[in-house]
Amino acid sequence: MRAMKSDTIEFSVIGTGRFGHFWCRSLSKFYPTFAYDINPDCRKRVERFAVWDSLENCLTKKFIFLTIPIHSMKDFLKENKDNFQKGSVIIDCASVKVPVMTWFDEHLPQDVHYVASHPLFGPDSAKNKLRDNIIMVMPGKVPLKDYQILIGFFMDKLGLQIYNLTAHEHDELMAYNLNLVHFLGRALDDLGITKLPLMMSSLSKLNDIVKVVMNDTTELFLDFYKFNPYATKVKDQWLKSFEKINHQIGKELS
Repeated sequence: MRAMKSDTIEFSVIGTGRFGHFWCRSLSKFYPTFAYDINPDCRKRVERFAVWDSLENCLTKKFIFLTIPIHSMKDFLKENKDNFQKGSVIIDCASVKVPVMTWFDEHLPQDVHYVASHPLFGPDSAKNKLRDNIIMVMPGKVPLKDYQILIGFFMDKLGLQIYNLTAHEHDELMAYNLNLVHFLGRALDDLGITKLPLMMSSLSKLNDIVKVVMNDTTELFLDFYKFNPYATKVKDQWLKSFEKINHQIGKELS
């Protein structure tokens, strides 16, 4: 494990998919930002604003953002735990927190720190304005000085609003805000509402949801359900409510 080089703030972003690319571009407006992705095809787009570098070098930076798929997180930490720099702060951006924070505790060395975060925005919702969006932050294990630097950057530079929750509080809320919304959006897409020739304003709003959720991968959608401990409970509650209302209609029509 390497020793800290200096106190200069440098960011690295591991994973430059849709969100990682967007996040890397946002960070690079303020501090030197380095990027890596297993897909070399990402390099050309990223080099417009950040430094494309090796995974080894990206893991030596002071603040390291992991914007990789949730299902890859555990193995990534296990495989690279000895390559992080002493004193580095690892920040995930995943939409679930209970399993991710458990993996951090289990696999990161004691002298490598972490902060769990979840930006409640993305390339679609924040494409015109990043300021005033919300980022949820859970300080897992981090020196106060480093935590203050990170929070100060989020608030003062990016103009984000900070929300602090426990991991369980976060995941339960996201089971409604993300899992359920994506479930509904994909169901409506399967129903074919995007192809209707006429939409009143209420249906048009539902169609907006479909457009947003279908921009995300099926892989991400399934990860919501695989790793959020509250996902199935909320989905089953919704299906129960749906059947209740359907039963009411059946009674009236019989």
